[in-house]
Amino acid sequence: MEFDPDNHETQPVVTSGKPRRLISPLGTSVIVFLALIAWLTSGILFDTQTVEAAKPISTDSSLERNFKVVVQEIAARPYPNTIILQARSEADKIVTVASETGGTISQLPIDKGAFVQKGQIICRIDVGARAAQVAQARAQRDARKIEFTAAQKLVKQGHMSKSQMAAAQAAFDASVAAVKGALVELERTKIRAPFDGILDRQPVKIGHYMSPGQPCGTIIDKDPLLVVGYVAENQINRVSIGATGNAKLSTGEVAQGTIRYIAESPNLTTRTFRVELEVANKDLQLRDGMTAELTINAGEVVASRVPQSVLTLAGDGRLGVRVLDNNRVVIRPVQIIKDDQDGAVVTGLAASEMVIMRGGEFTRDGREVDFEMLSDANGTTQ
Repeated sequence: MEFDPDNHETQPVVTSGKPRRLISPLGTSVIVFLALIAWLTSGILFDTQTVEAAKPISTDSSLERNFKVVVQEIAARPYPNTIILQARSEADKIVTVASETGGTISQLPIDKGAFVQKGQIICRIDVGARAAQVAQARAQRDARKIEFTAAQKLVKQGHMSKSQMAAAQAAFDASVAAVKGALVELERTKIRAPFDGILDRQPVKIGHYMSPGQPCGTIIDKDPLLVVGYVAENQINRVSIGATGNAKLSTGEVAQGTIRYIAESPNLTTRTFRVELEVANKDLQLRDGMTAELTINAGEVVASRVPQSVLTLAGDGRLGVRVLDNNRVVIRPVQIIKDDQDGAVVTGLAASEMVIMRGGEFTRDGREVDFEMLSDANGTTQ
């Protein structure tokens, strides 16, 4: 059906092909509504993306700047400059006295553990034939002396040559030396203490046979007594000969003394230097071989006391403390001179430092941070 333009009435016109489908007014409204919704939604999304793009992106530096630490002002002051070492006591002299001749022990005049004086006999060896050898040597000496005296007279009278007299003199001199040798051998049967001390060990008994070089006893001289410790390389220059110190022995006894010896070269294994504190021990009450805590006084040093919790390791492995310098975190290298329950006394900090007490473990060297002050030792901030 076709439309006739000359006819104002709508008439159906039959056409060839398939019939045409017309859109209803309701469908048109739905399409317009959906298009409007799509347009509005696209505008919102576009504006949102534009706003998000316009916002400044937070940088790490701004985040770091807002990080807050707690600091406390710590002032340096003079502290006793002491070095504390683990040490042990040593006798001044320990000597094992050995026999210089062979023979059977006939007498032990001194009991083990007793005090002996220099030259006192501690072991006596049976003299055997030594006394007879001395007597024989003396008789030969006397005979050679007579012969030498007669030779001198004959030379003066011209009845003997000088060479014959010289031979007589040589024989006499040899006999004198033989007497001295026999006396020395006889004296060796008396083993004596080389110095005042205590007979600490005596490994022989009466009737034992002594060979040359075999020990008869050990003498210990523990007045003065030494307290020996080993100082690290980085502290050895703080110790000097004559410096005072004290030693607290494991028995609880405390002794005062002075440094008498500092090793020139270190132990190659531990890289530490031997030092000796000399302690008076007139009553011999302090013992050899006791463990001790040795404290060496090295004058005074300007240092700062900080909590042990603020100690850290710098990037190079050195011990340090984090401080605030112009709002930036800085690690100051320090050296501990004393460590106790109240904290650590360290050198290396300035006369007055803003030490980071809390939050430092979450920062890095050179970082700019905010801070608040710790006003008292109880941890109150302001």
